[in-house]
Amino acid sequence: MNSLEFSVIRDGAAKDAFIDELYATTEASFRDEVPPEEFGERFSDTRFVVARRDAKLAGWLSLRPPTEGDNKRAADRGWHAMPSHDLHDAEILARLFRLAAVEAGSEGIIWHSRKTALNQQVVEMTGATALRDLFRTWQASPKRWPAAIAKPKDGAVVYAVQATLPENLLAKFVDFLTRAGISDCSGETCSTTWDADSVAQRIADWDEGGLLMQWLEHHDLVVAEAYAFVWSDEMMIHITEHHAPSCGLIALVAALLQRIPAAYPDIRVATVELQEDERARFEPVLASCGFEDKGARTLYHLRPQGTPAL
Repeated sequence: MNSLEFSVIRDGAAKDAFIDELYATTEASFRDEVPPEEFGERFSDTRFVVARRDAKLAGWLSLRPPTEGDNKRAADRGWHAMPSHDLHDAEILARLFRLAAVEAGSEGIIWHSRKTALNQQVVEMTGATALRDLFRTWQASPKRWPAAIAKPKDGAVVYAVQATLPENLLAKFVDFLTRAGISDCSGETCSTTWDADSVAQRIADWDEGGLLMQWLEHHDLVVAEAYAFVWSDEMMIHITEHHAPSCGLIALVAALLQRIPAAYPDIRVATVELQEDERARFEPVLASCGFEDKGARTLYHLRPQGTPAL
């Protein structure tokens, strides 16, 4: 027997049991840091759409209602669906999305995905509508990473960041984050004005979480930051710059890539997702570091069959 069964889990004992089932699949290191109660709180407003094959979990997605102020674009209305990252079966994915759309009602669901062959197949099977591109995905496998770090010119310096920072470097980074307009949302409200305590806490939290961080300094100012974190078998990289020279950005990214094998030897690929207004600045830098354009990450919308137009 090889039958698939689908269900929606909304609340109560069934939801508690499913969250426990998910928690049991996490890494031991994660369970050491996050107790079951805290893990469960992350799903307080979540429903689950679940697929089982012969009673064994075959796939699932989480379904969250839109929150106030969440959908700034009217066309983006819908419940937020997110499938488990290790689900690679197009049929199961499509059926999960269709059932989630029914559960969400007339507004339907939204989700985002890269334009891989699998994801395109799922879109075709569900009849989902592409709303807009969110990011442009650039990737490089380890064999394409630079073998050596290009030395930046004009006095630029690249260095690794680890807690705890000397006061002079901390002050430079406070200045950089403020000049670059990066939001600090560690308190009750968000602000683009940073102080030494909030920056020190940010770095300490990221260091504890295993993030790799690099800074670029130019003319005695920090002008760029790059950090990397693990997502499944990928290393996701985020870059922020403020008046940084291109040669320095290339050295910054190359230096970060060279730290990955020792820290995370099982990483399959490094990934950078660029917003539209970042592409002109960063795409030449990424190309110089062995990255290739892999297409867009697109936002999709799906409503139940037969739902009248809104």
